[in-house]
Amino acid sequence: MNLLKPFFLVLAGIFSFFMGTGQTDTPIRKAPAIAEKDSTVSVKPQQPDSLQAADTSLRIADSLHSDSLVLAGIPTGPLTDTSTYRKYNTHPFLPLTQKPLFMISDFRERRTLDDMFYLLMGVVLLLAFVRSAFPRYFKNIFVLFLQTSLRQKQTRDQLLQDNLGSLFVNLLFIISTSIYGALVIRNKEWLDYPFWHIVFFGAALLTVVYLGKFIFLQFSGWVFNSKEAALNYTFTVFLVNKVLGVLLIPFLFLMAFAKPGIREVSLTVSLGLMVLLLLYRYIISFATIRNTLKVNALHFFLYLCAVEILPLMLLYKLMSDYINGRF
Repeated sequence: MNLLKPFFLVLAGIFSFFMGTGQTDTPIRKAPAIAEKDSTVSVKPQQPDSLQAADTSLRIADSLHSDSLVLAGIPTGPLTDTSTYRKYNTHPFLPLTQKPLFMISDFRERRTLDDMFYLLMGVVLLLAFVRSAFPRYFKNIFVLFLQTSLRQKQTRDQLLQDNLGSLFVNLLFIISTSIYGALVIRNKEWLDYPFWHIVFFGAALLTVVYLGKFIFLQFSGWVFNSKEAALNYTFTVFLVNKVLGVLLIPFLFLMAFAKPGIREVSLTVSLGLMVLLLLYRYIISFATIRNTLKVNALHFFLYLCAVEILPLMLLYKLMSDYINGRF
């Protein structure tokens, strides 16, 4: 009994200790009464944190940026099949699904000067062939213009003996003159025919005209018993033609490849040169015929109107009426 008494005292002390600590916490439970008393005091609203707002805006911007990247990766238009023939249905140059259109377009012919270049090179090649194969004949053609009457007869006899050289130079005259006429017609747009057709037509026309003139002069000399006069006149006519055929070659290049202003200048100069050569031909021819046949200027003028001018007027009428020319 005496031994249990200290044990109970210890238990009583521990119990009293815990009871004492529980009583000290009871005033804290009165906090709601203090809070009710402080509720009458005005409390300022709490200001938002600017740093937190900035962080929120950053988060919104980042979210928008991430959303735009996601939207950029998503195709907005219709998907196009590029692996099969279906891709041609949406091709801009093959609008199979579009409404059909009715239109008339003219054929566009690309104009090149290659054929003209080779043609003129052929003319130069023919000139070089005549100059190399018949050098004496080619030289005497131009020397004859500057010689006196006595030496003219000697040179003329030498030229008449070379018939093959005369044939090639006459061919050069026909080719160069026909090309010259075709270039003038094309630049002035007088005819609606192709260039090559005009060249061939002009060459054939010149051949027929001068062949007919040669036959007419020979026949007239035989009928009137004036073969020498007919021969001299024929020689003068074809001599001037040969010189003209050679002198026109540089103007062919200018009228074919030069600018419009230079073309007009070359056309004017070439026409002036042709007029001078024709005047030279008529003056020399009249002097030759007057010494042989004793004719006056009126008779020679009538001959020019009947044989030289009238055929040209007929050709002009033919081209303007039957070939749809615009002159």
